[in-house]
Formats: sequence, structure tokens, C-alpha cells
Amino acid sequence: MTKLIFISDLFKADLIGGAELNDDVLVQYLSTNGFDVQMVRSNLLTEEMVIENDLFLVSNFVNMPERIKQILMLKKYIIYEHDHKYLKTRDPSAFPNFIAPKDQIINRDFYAKAHKVVVLSQICKEIIEKNLDINNVHSIGCSLWSDDKLHFIESLINKETEKKEKYCIINSSNLIKGTRQAVEYCKLNNLEYDLVGPLPEKQLLETMAQYKYFVFFPQVLETLSRITVEAKMLGCKVLTKAAMLGAASEEWFQLTGLRLFEKITEQRNLALDKFVDILEDK
Repeated sequence: MTKLIFISDLFKADLIGGAELNDDVLVQYLSTNGFDVQMVRSNLLTEEMVIENDLFLVSNFVNMPERIKQILMLKKYIIYEHDHKYLKTRDPSAFPNFIAPKDQIINRDFYAKAHKVVVLSQICKEIIEKNLDINNVHSIGCSLWSDDKLHFIESLINKETEKKEKYCIINSSNLIKGTRQAVEYCKLNNLEYDLVGPLPEKQLLETMAQYKYFVFFPQVLETLSRITVEAKMLGCKVLTKAAMLGAASEEWFQLTGLRLFEKITEQRNLALDKFVDILEDK
């Protein structure tokens, strides 16, 4: 088996976030497809670990010391990009046409010297290429859902339920998820809504599936937006700002329900295989 050091600030055991869920699916897949994966938190990565190993997959790396980053650039590493860590603001939507001033660019060399930078959507590929002037970016065109999560979503799609004529809003304490803006929109337009959550993953999906509409106004550019794609798979009509969703740059975003579920499943499988190809590529 090929030894692979998988680096991130946090893992699923620390936090149930989109990046951590993606990473967990990827780790599980690689571990059963020819790789001996060692998971290392970015702040604990040492010079010795970098020197003694030959292959690295870097997810979030905010806590990685600069000295370690410089040594890592002498090795083969793949960046799995989740949230615009090439910008000081971590949000390209703050700038006209998503192009940041040069003084806002960070970590350019780290991205440029990566064997490959893997992103979640076409718009993110275009934005990072334009901002960093690099040509080593590949979009997998989806998020990575686990088999268990996909099977659960499929069971909800196939379940006959009469949907509520209400607007579902995720009750998030994370300001960039735009809960306040979604509520204000519904109030302004006299739309009846419910705040949903916080809830465990599957319970949240079960609850969302009961609604006809889903409202989501993110305050930064979402590299994909898992929750919006899940809402569409569950048959919700989505009210959002498409320019702020990476998913909206994908052709499959026009699909809903079972057709979208089938496309996402296919795209996820292709993405996982692509990671293996990239890691094995000399």
C-alpha cells in the first residue's frame, strides 16, 4: 500500500462541518483503495514527518506553520481546497468579478507548487486560476457524500410525504450562513417560514424533506453548498442567490429530486476515482 499523509486543521472527530465530512469520505475511500492513510492535524505536522514521507494530501491548513509549508513544497502534495485559503478574507465575492487585489493574495506559491489543486466546482476553479494565475487546478464538480448519507437521502426521496407550504430556513449561528438575511427576506415578502435546527444530520434532512421551499442566502461564496444540493435532492424549491453558490456553476444544478440524486451519486464516484488517479500520477 502507498503511504499517504492526510493533513487538515480539524477532522470529523473534532467538528461536523462540510470540509470535515468531505475529508472523512475521502479518507475512508482511499484507505480501501490502495493507500495507507495517516491523518495528521496541521499544527502537529513536523519537519521529520515531511522529510520521511513522499506523498501528502492537504485539506485545511490554516494552522500549519510556515516553516513546515516551505519544506512541504519540496514534496509531492495535493491540495483539496474547501474555502479560499489563497485570500486574506477567505471570500472572493467581496471583490468585483471575484478578482482580489494583489495585496489580498496569500499562499500563492503553496498552491502553484502543488501537484494538483482539487476544488469542488467550476466557478471555484475559474476564480482560483484567475487570482493566482496557475494551471494545476481540477474541479471534481461535487461534494463527497458517504454511501450511508446517500442511501438515507434516497430513502427520503422515495418516501411519500405531503410537503408543508412553508419556507424552511436553517437556524445557524454561523453568520456567513445568512439565517438573519433569509428571515428578513421572508418577513419582507410575507412568506410563512420555519427556523429548523440545530439538529443532527439525518434528523435535519428528515425535517427539510417535509418542506416545499428552502431559503438560503450565504454571505460568502460557498465552494459548493452541500445543504442546498441536499435540499434540491429532497425536492425542495430553492430560493437563494445563485452567484454565491459553487453548485450553481455546475450543469446538474438544474436537476431536482431523484434525477439530481442519481447525477450526484455518479459524480461523487467519478470524483473519488479521480483522487486516486491524481495521487498515483507521477
